[in-house]
Amino acid sequence: MALPPPFPTKSVTPGFVPAGALEKALRDKLAKSKFSGDFAHMGIALADLTSIAEDPTPSGSFSVPLGSNALVDSEVAVGSLSKIHCMFAAYFLKEQVTKAAAGVGGQASDVQDLIAKITADWGTTVRNKIAKTPHDFPDLAHIFQFNPKTPWEPDFRNDFKSWQDLDDKHDKGRAVIDTLEFMDRMKLMVRFSDNMASGSCVRDIGFQYLNGALAAHGFADNAKNGVLWLGGDFGYDDSKSPIMGAPPWDKNADATWVRANARGIASYLTLVWTNRLVSQDASQDMRDILRDRSVGYATYIGNATPNRLRTFSKIGLLGHIISEGVIIEAKNGATAIRYAAVGLRANRSAVMKELATIFYDVIASLH
Repeated sequence: MALPPPFPTKSVTPGFVPAGALEKALRDKLAKSKFSGDFAHMGIALADLTSIAEDPTPSGSFSVPLGSNALVDSEVAVGSLSKIHCMFAAYFLKEQVTKAAAGVGGQASDVQDLIAKITADWGTTVRNKIAKTPHDFPDLAHIFQFNPKTPWEPDFRNDFKSWQDLDDKHDKGRAVIDTLEFMDRMKLMVRFSDNMASGSCVRDIGFQYLNGALAAHGFADNAKNGVLWLGGDFGYDDSKSPIMGAPPWDKNADATWVRANARGIASYLTLVWTNRLVSQDASQDMRDILRDRSVGYATYIGNATPNRLRTFSKIGLLGHIISEGVIIEAKNGATAIRYAAVGLRANRSAVMKELATIFYDVIASLH
């Protein structure tokens, strides 16, 4: 029995086009800022989404102007910003398990048999996708519940805890996190940046599947969507098999395992806004988790943006170093403007706040 593969290649790109006016305006403002020296050491990208309303048909064509600085393709350590990589992989896995479960159909006698059949078919491919240890496999029973009537359609395990309930669980340690279902842990991972919740989700999905899925969707190639990589579990379980560490193309002994470049984060945010990150349903779900609320972390860029209406964001901190990715909807007079904005490796919050104003001014000047 051959099932649909675990890593189908997704030739989906953000539709970025050369943006002369946007790029010039961005680079001019960066160069004239009092923080120009700081910006020169950061990865910076700005995608204009103003012409794309929320929930477009993902099969349609899009043209997205992109402006950036010279370090847009440079891979850097981004701390907890890399947790959005894990959320993507969870939805990618869900889509592929849905197809595989339908392929098994009536040949499975129960959930355990279904999982055994998928594992047998996918096992060698998944465990050896990347030439690094650990050669792990997703814990399907811990991630999904399966409906035998549809047939075996998976959904994330979920106790449907409110955001306030999740706030009460944040930073309470692994013993508390281990009592939660996968969706609640994933929400804690993204909106609250909870390290134990993040590590538990990473370990459930597995390093092989997580990074294999990113590559399949074009996030291991600057000619496609840029680079995203996550090879650690945020200290969740030091007794388990080792973390995967840095990607195989980086041989430095101290290379980071929480990495991205500005192109990769800008692509991710643009794809999730245009409903092309995995699927329309998956993109809608991911936007809902990314949406800033009265609980959880926002970003310096989001908070410092003038006239903002809504933001969808993730922040990453490594000591005093700040990285952020954010989708912003703001008012420019009577007009709504929208954009995906990325700033990686700022050395202080004042730099990010200045960048927020620059991003807004650049997009507003073009509309």
